Amino acid sequence: MRLAIVSQQGGKASGAEHALMHFVKCLPADVERSWYFLSDGEFADSIRRRSEAVTIVQMSDRVAAAERGGLPLSAARDSVAVTLRLANRLRDARPDVVLSNSMKAHVVGSIAAKIAGIPCLNYIHDIVEDRSRALLRTISGLCAAERLTCSKAVKAHLALPSTSVVYAAIDVAAFAELPDRRASRAALGIPDDGLPVVAMVGRIARWKGQDRFIRIANVVLQQIDAHFCIVGSPIFGCDSAYVDELRIAITERSLGNRIHFVPWQEDMRAVYAAIDVACNCSVREPFGRTSLEALASGVPVVCFDDAGVCEIFEQHGGASHVPAGDDAAFAAAIRAYLDDPERRLREGLQARRAAGSLDAQQAFQVFADAIARVAARRRTIDLRRFVPSGRGPKEPGQPLPAFASTIGCAPNADQQETDECFIA
Repeated sequence: MRLAIVSQQGGKASGAEHALMHFVKCLPADVERSWYFLSDGEFADSIRRRSEAVTIVQMSDRVAAAERGGLPLSAARDSVAVTLRLANRLRDARPDVVLSNSMKAHVVGSIAAKIAGIPCLNYIHDIVEDRSRALLRTISGLCAAERLTCSKAVKAHLALPSTSVVYAAIDVAAFAELPDRRASRAALGIPDDGLPVVAMVGRIARWKGQDRFIRIANVVLQQIDAHFCIVGSPIFGCDSAYVDELRIAITERSLGNRIHFVPWQEDMRAVYAAIDVACNCSVREPFGRTSLEALASGVPVVCFDDAGVCEIFEQHGGASHVPAGDDAAFAAAIRAYLDDPERRLREGLQARRAAGSLDAQQAFQVFADAIARVAARRRTIDLRRFVPSGRGPKEPGQPLPAFASTIGCAPNADQQETDECFIA
């Protein structure tokens, strides 16, 4: 089988790329993978090192500069050009399935696949509004055979049939043991003066809400002393100016000795070893991969109640969620953790249990089944004879364990509107 993966980001991988890679690495050797990036860089290089085919179909600067999935009219001509170039590449390669990942890739990749006559599967990780939502719904509805979403919240917002939920995948076992706390703080440049540390971890972007994190930190620091860390870096050029705004906001509040910037780390375990509470300040966060990593590390999380990750811990504990947009309630939730170390420890254990219920092996089947259903529109294939998480193929013809039955809902290829929810 030939699988073509279309992704916007060939530079630094974001959560969407990491989630996808966790599944793609599970595919057997006889699934021939080829990657089509709209930009080149570090992530594309990592794929090349895996000896997988990489093609760069370069988007213009105007298309690249469009924020969070929007393609403005000024970039319309450029968008058509890159779509047609990609369609030609796909027509020549003749894959069985096109899998698109990230917003611009859904728009460009879905249309290109339709032009090339190849069935397409969208893996959607974003909640977008207004014209961007209308554009995504129209193109995905007309050009994609099925969709995967990273949470029920994204599925509900998208409101399209033939959509399944697969929570963003992490290697839970990798966070079972963390490095030394004091050494981690020293390595990250966080003062080790006995004060608790609260962090917001993730890509620095305006919609992520690091400015809200600063305002909330300012409220908390009027009541209790602590350190606050913004961990991450801007990935896209349009976010660079936002970092300057954040630094100005910290300076204006004279909080330079309490709010710290920590660059993005390739090994995030040191971050979770160093902190006491993790925050996700995004409103309508589609999922929040770093929140899941924090849970797996035994770090309690505070987020808004419209975040996709709430779907995970609302049944297991290990986190506090407050009404969306209520900064005062958010600050109070942080302070409650800082005032009560025993509660932090107790809920940290609950957080590990919550994350422990999210095993990537349980989600791979629905990922494979979605590809199989879409590929069946082109030719008959069977993807159910291999196991996830790099544990090697089973004997030919031996099926995967029925993980879906443990969740209580199995995929049904005959359904147009699917309600399954699988955990990765």
